[in-house]
Amino acid sequence: MTRRSLALCAALGLLPGLAWAHSPIKGLDNFYAGLLHPVFVPAHLLSILVLGVLLGQQGAQRVQVAIVACLVALLVGLAASVPAAEISVEVPLLAFAAVSGALVALARPLPVPAIAALGGVVTLLVGVDSAQEGLSGRGWLAAMLGSAISAYLLLLYAMVFAEWFGRREWQRIGLRILGSWAAASALLVLSLALRG
Repeated sequence: MTRRSLALCAALGLLPGLAWAHSPIKGLDNFYAGLLHPVFVPAHLLSILVLGVLLGQQGAQRVQVAIVACLVALLVGLAASVPAAEISVEVPLLAFAAVSGALVALARPLPVPAIAALGGVVTLLVGVDSAQEGLSGRGWLAAMLGSAISAYLLLLYAMVFAEWFGRREWQRIGLRILGSWAAASALLVLSLALRG
């Protein structure tokens, strides 16, 4: 490449573009953009996965009420979601991810109402923060449906993973290590978010 083409590329790279925090993915249908949304927002992904590991560690049979509470809270949050830049739930989500990770690391049986409350708050916040800017009507509904399916499946897969890997002592130790890493990651990102 010549100097002129490099200078042109650099100049084009410096031009401002439209940036949305939760924008639909270009080239994808609204449903598929919603389906991928919880995977592409790190605070959502971390909080959902560590919550699922906590639920699985407690035993799926024992926390069925919490699983239903998570679904209801997620649907309520999605129904109430509006794209608003002034409402940020990243900090509370990261705080709840840190708490959930610490509880996974402790590996103690918890009261089912406490687990249901924690799961309900986390999934409600994920739902509220899932609105994608520039969507309305059927597009919004398709994106919310995709987000609901994706977030709930991520929760259930993490729960099944934790329950399946909790059969042997060394696997339970691995889950506790995973929980401590999740808590540490959430605290690191939380400190950066609060600093800046």
